[in-house]
Amino acid sequence: MPTVVVREGEPIDKALKRFQKAASGTKAEIRKREYHLSKKEKRIYKQKQNRKFG
Repeated sequence: MPTVVVREGEPIDKALKRFQKAASGTKAEIRKREYHLSKKEKRIYKQKQNRKFG
């Protein structure tokens, strides 16, 4: 989880923007790994797709 330390005298809006920038990479990584398939699952999936369209 990304963390941001709010500096003294810094507006909360700027700190929030820095946090969102730091968290955007993490969200993309989570989205990418959400539906992880093993090699065997990928192979079976591709075989089923080829049967449908091939």
